[in-house]
Amino acid sequence: MDGVGGKPAWAWIFILEGLITVVAGAVSPWIIVDFPENASFLTEAERTVVIRRLQCDNQFSAVGERIKCKHVKKSFTEWKTYAGRYKATPANLLTVPVYIVACIFTCIVGVLGDRYRRRGLFNLICLPVAATGFIILLASRDAKLSYFAVFLAACGVFPCISNIVAWVANNVEGSSKRSVSLAMTITSGNLQGIVSSNIYRAKQTPWYPTGHGIALMYVTLGIIGTLILHYILKRENARRDRGERDEIIQGQEGGHIANGCFESVEEAKRGKGDEWSGFRYTL
Repeated sequence: MDGVGGKPAWAWIFILEGLITVVAGAVSPWIIVDFPENASFLTEAERTVVIRRLQCDNQFSAVGERIKCKHVKKSFTEWKTYAGRYKATPANLLTVPVYIVACIFTCIVGVLGDRYRRRGLFNLICLPVAATGFIILLASRDAKLSYFAVFLAACGVFPCISNIVAWVANNVEGSSKRSVSLAMTITSGNLQGIVSSNIYRAKQTPWYPTGHGIALMYVTLGIIGTLILHYILKRENARRDRGERDEIIQGQEGGHIANGCFESVEEAKRGKGDEWSGFRYTL
């Protein structure tokens, strides 16, 4: 399609891929269901199983929730949301093994993170691996060693991307609040592409010290941020274990007026989401 419409072939790749995304987004309201309760393709037994699984994962809104402005606004103030020397073709082929191995590690981290519910721990395992890779890339002037370092960097960074998104999802309750928080998290991550496209300068080929240095800085900030978030979440869980966040429930003893008054535990769950005293954050 080179020259069609006065545009080069590479431009048409972006146009066609973009059109597919636009069309998919336009039809998604009729394809994607909001809640299991609205999924006509599920049997009653399947719907019950799905809802119970979601509720066991601390998603109290699994049975349905109307979008409320207060939940959307809460998302914007939610602190948890803000925690080559080779030619082109051979070089591109060399990236294939890197992506394959990184994909495998991403899947492994995802499965283990779900099983043990320790998102922060896996960040603290993966990010130092990535840091090691970028340190080697900064120091190395050997192509083979640098290629090995790329594996380390990719296997350290890629699993953390999905792990962080899942961490946010685990710790934000309420479908409307969660959707906004996830959108903000993913958008923030995608915007970093603007940074990466400008820090790897052609004049610094093939070692790119500025790019690797800034990437190492980001990884270091990720380690620090993970430690801080883990500490805050662990402290908050401890406060809830001690009853400091208990609400006043009609007909029950205990609770603190500052935490709110509710007619039932279910009302407290739905009204407070992840701020409910019975909710425990994933560490």
